[in-house]
Amino acid sequence: FYVFNRLPRKTDMERKIEIVQFASRTRQLFVRLLALVKWANNAGKVEKCAVS
Repeated sequence: FYVFNRLPRKTDMERKIEIVQFASRTRQLFVRLLALVKWANNAGKVEKCAVS
């Protein structure tokens, strides 16, 4: 966790901002991953419809 190694050298407000930014970036990655997984689950169904 690179972000947390840098936190002690920052002010309290800077640490809080850094944590919120980290959480936001991580959430965005999970949302993208979830969308990709859902797309992958439905991709076979779409392909079957196109072939028929």
